[in-house]
Amino acid sequence: MNKNKFRNLLRSADASIPCDTVFTGGKVLSVFSGVLEDVTFAVTDGMIVGFGESYKSDHVVDLKGKTVVPGLIDSHIHIESTLATPKEFSKAAIRHGITTVIMDPHEIGNVLGTKGLDFMLESSKNLPVTFQMMLPSCVPATIHETSGAILRAEDLAPYYEDHRVSGLAEMMDLTGVKTTRDDVLQKLMDAKKHRKTLDGHGAGLSAMDNNLYRVAGISTDHECTTVEEAKDRLSKGFYVHIREGSVAKNFDTLLPVVTKNNHHRFTFCTDDIYIDDLYENGSIDTMIRKAIASGLDPIDAIKMATLNPATCYHLQDLGAVAPGYQADFVVLKNLESFHIHSVYQKGHCVFQEEEVIFSYENHPLPALPRTVTLKKLTLDDLSMVSGTGVLHVIEILSNSLLTNHLVMETPVNQEVAIGPTADLAKLFVMERHGNHGNMGKGIVKGFKMKSGAVATTIAHDSHNLVALGVHDEDLLLAVQRIEEIGGGLVLVENKKILAELPLEIGGLMSSAPLEEITEKLQKVREMEKMLFDELDFNPFLTLSFLTLPVIPTLKITDKGLFDTNQQTFIAFDEELQQTEI
Repeated sequence: MNKNKFRNLLRSADASIPCDTVFTGGKVLSVFSGVLEDVTFAVTDGMIVGFGESYKSDHVVDLKGKTVVPGLIDSHIHIESTLATPKEFSKAAIRHGITTVIMDPHEIGNVLGTKGLDFMLESSKNLPVTFQMMLPSCVPATIHETSGAILRAEDLAPYYEDHRVSGLAEMMDLTGVKTTRDDVLQKLMDAKKHRKTLDGHGAGLSAMDNNLYRVAGISTDHECTTVEEAKDRLSKGFYVHIREGSVAKNFDTLLPVVTKNNHHRFTFCTDDIYIDDLYENGSIDTMIRKAIASGLDPIDAIKMATLNPATCYHLQDLGAVAPGYQADFVVLKNLESFHIHSVYQKGHCVFQEEEVIFSYENHPLPALPRTVTLKKLTLDDLSMVSGTGVLHVIEILSNSLLTNHLVMETPVNQEVAIGPTADLAKLFVMERHGNHGNMGKGIVKGFKMKSGAVATTIAHDSHNLVALGVHDEDLLLAVQRIEEIGGGLVLVENKKILAELPLEIGGLMSSAPLEEITEKLQKVREMEKMLFDELDFNPFLTLSFLTLPVIPTLKITDKGLFDTNQQTFIAFDEELQQTEI
């Protein structure tokens, strides 16, 4: 802020000069006192400069008795997982009162490294949503997969000079912390030196591991899936981000842990959510409504979505409707129903009565290189024959990132019998960053796939190509089509492409408008019903997390099946040891 702007704000604050806008007739929720107040407030240069009747402006907005609450904050989200650019994401977010997100560009970082981080910073400027970035801590996430890039401590350090960088994103490398690996320590120390927030990733961590993380300076966790985990994190001073995304849904389990005494250490987040899910069903606003319906005090629920995440991430001018705070707020028709009438960002109305009011002109996307390069694939490559009579099978759990490790019998030296009868499908992960063309093979149970094949370049965290199918010719076509369109989602049946969504930005995001993305996603959803039976989960999102070898129990990468309990790779037909029989 320059001195003239600072001077102008001060003069506005003491009513020496007119303000840009005066808002009257509303009930303002104070997240500090926990009460609703009938108060007039004034805004200048995007900041709330004061409460009271002394302020004058040529622009007066009569709120007509409606309730004003702070703009909502999603405390942890991967924008790339929405499949949309920040620009198109913002169109869906502001409809639901979301004016700030804490984004972790871990996905595009794994594909494009610093070019990906630069893209996210540049493409998220000057939008009706504030995008705060956490720097990806683990690119690659582990040594057990092949990423398109590596981000070392020295690559990340310069970004701390950007005021939109809020800290170090989810630390998944427990081994690196435990063994005090130099680069991991440097990343932690750099974030601490700049007084930034350090995010955790507590999936599968023990109580002792969490002691280690807290001493390392890590203060948040969005991976709690049980009451016991949440209580452990809470007792040790973590912020617990209650997650409700398109695949991982922990809200119902964790909300009962929230009380009057501890609600200030909880926030809401989505982590991974599709853009059509956000557009149609909301996210943080929906969690507030569910919390209120479950008996939580409405004011406490709103604090969890505003002041708490702002405090957690040291966003000193966000999270409240008060003098000195950025004028991001939501106007509600009713507090208890959280029915949104309009949304303001920096004092300007950006959404009102179901209409987005923001000019998106002159917002070009930075250019990025093509990111899908595959080794030539044949039908023979898709053959799966057990030489031992043993099958190690990934069993998915509906709406969970966790999996089970099943061991099954199969005829020796015969093609594995897959299909709907046994509810088994083939699973392949192919390195697609132009390195060596590795391919991991596996069998998965639980998708209830009855025909065809699907493929996608969304495969956490290194985002190689992952393909699932029960017919080899369909699998081959799906993989080939993915390469042709530069990444995305493809569904195939009977050697015909049923639906596709090109994701040409890093194989993760579409440059298309929100409406076009949602239309193509709707077609994908419809065609999913042709391939899968009794769907009660999102098959593509579930598929994309089977490649994440930091979450239990059996996963798959381009290097093969990975047993997270034993921290070792196994062949899909690996013979059992005597102790396992």
